[in-house]
Amino acid sequence: MEYEPDIPGRDSQWVDRGRAVATTIRGTYPDATPWSRDQLLEIFGKLRPTGYLGSTIPEEANGAGLTLGQFASLTEGIAGAVPFLSNHSVQRFITAAGSPQARRRVLPGLLEGTSIGAVAVTEPRGGSSIKNPATTVFPGRGGLVLTGRKDWVTHAMTADAAVVLAADEQGRSVRVLVDLSAPGVKRSPLRTHGLRHLTFGSLEFHGVEVERWRILTEDGAAGAKAGFGVARVLVAVQAVAVAFEALTRTTRHLTTRTARGSRVADLDLTTHRVGAIAAELLGARLLAYHAATAVQTEHPAAAALASGAKAHACTTAVRACTELLSMCAGHGLDTSTGVADFRDDAEMLATADGTGLVNSVLWGAHVKDHLAGSR
Repeated sequence: MEYEPDIPGRDSQWVDRGRAVATTIRGTYPDATPWSRDQLLEIFGKLRPTGYLGSTIPEEANGAGLTLGQFASLTEGIAGAVPFLSNHSVQRFITAAGSPQARRRVLPGLLEGTSIGAVAVTEPRGGSSIKNPATTVFPGRGGLVLTGRKDWVTHAMTADAAVVLAADEQGRSVRVLVDLSAPGVKRSPLRTHGLRHLTFGSLEFHGVEVERWRILTEDGAAGAKAGFGVARVLVAVQAVAVAFEALTRTTRHLTTRTARGSRVADLDLTTHRVGAIAAELLGARLLAYHAATAVQTEHPAAAALASGAKAHACTTAVRACTELLSMCAGHGLDTSTGVADFRDDAEMLATADGTGLVNSVLWGAHVKDHLAGSR
């Protein structure tokens, strides 16, 4: 948006770079629901030169060396056309805590875009809670054996490897790098409300043999918690991007409609609501990049800020997209126009990496403790 002032941490050049490649991707694959693994590999191949797959991984580790603000900006640009592509987290986890074998055998394919990664945390019993996972990885005959189930896994039906949160024989949380083609892995698709260009599903592990080099060398809960901070910032900027695209499409559509001799876009009510929605989205974007800076600098409040930014951005985006859909009237109800897709995608983003309730409670607890302690 040309009228938007600079936001600290946001780089408009990276936004434009993401937007350009995403427009090309959507033009090449407009209607696939969901995209196949081969199509995704082609898409990630197109994204690789932008630095998307290497994200914030240092250049000396064969990453793109982006700051979180730059990567969030790139992701924001992509999200207007193709939100929530993911496939950038597993390589960061391996770089930070993977064994030499994992870095040698799994990491290159993820960085080159020839394989797809997934993150498996959510369980049927405990949602996205990282405490006391029911999935276990215990010693077996020749190594370790993984048993359990994970739900709502992005790329569940197309990924080659997944980082799975589990509990070891001593009850400690660990994260395991699992080959999803291994015997004992069962994939089941989920029919989703939005983000229909991607696959979501359940992963069941029935006595899957796991080599010890696949255990990440860190506390599993701590690693998952650290990953949430980055993930929630990225969801926040993407939710705002989706809503801004809906705002743009709606405003342009309303310039083609008339009521009582005037363009609907020129009515005072329309002008008021378009301005109000834009202001709300700009505020949500500002908070998201404020959180990105906090995560980048490892500020003590970073995790809470990321949760607050994600909850606020998604709530704002869903509300905006829902109102914009109603403003389009019959045009919005025509599924071929794609207007309803923005609302559906925003609602799906609201559930990613912790629901709005979870994240707003985390943020609210931080604010409450801070205010109570300042008296």
